Amino acid sequence: MAQDAVLSFLEEHNRPFSIHDIIGGVKGKGEFGKAAVQKALDALVNKGKVKEKLYGKQKVYHIAQNVGPTGNQLRETLLEMDRRTNEISVELKEVNDKLKAKSNILTEKQGKVSIADLIEKKVDIEKQLEIVKEDLIQYADVDPISPKRKEEVEKLYAKALTEYKKRKRMCMDVVNAILENYPKSKKQLLEDMGIETDEDVGFSLDLK
Repeated sequence: MAQDAVLSFLEEHNRPFSIHDIIGGVKGKGEFGKAAVQKALDALVNKGKVKEKLYGKQKVYHIAQNVGPTGNQLRETLLEMDRRTNEISVELKEVNDKLKAKSNILTEKQGKVSIADLIEKKVDIEKQLEIVKEDLIQYADVDPISPKRKEEVEKLYAKALTEYKKRKRMCMDVVNAILENYPKSKKQLLEDMGIETDEDVGFSLDLK
């Protein structure tokens, strides 16, 4: 059929042709004269499968893009893209689900210690507890000190400390006065006077 041959030729080449070019192009598909080809072209134009354009006095014909191979290829490409997009969406959801699951596991494990670490810490705490218990045994028979008695003791301590500082300062003033005319060192002077310092007896007290 002339229409099939013409449409096939235009679809295959997908570019504008004059009627003479089309007649030459369909020769191998049957014996179609100019009248038959023209009639086929007119029918295809009426059906919207072929477009007709006039250039000067000559008409040219080309396949309508909405039905030609470009249109078919485009639809196939779009369908393939849709299919691939759906596949990628499914794959992405699976990856996101796995990532979320792993993130949840990681979050749960963060800040937690292993059973081995807990056992080790428990053993250390029990050892420290035993040491504290042993230290407290010596105070088992000691009566608790009332807040009032504690305050009295602190006042006596403060008074004694003040007196201690005063007497030590007076003693050292005398030593320093003698040391001005003493031919030997301060350490030797203290030994000669029979004076023992806090350092000599290993006594330490915060005098600030």
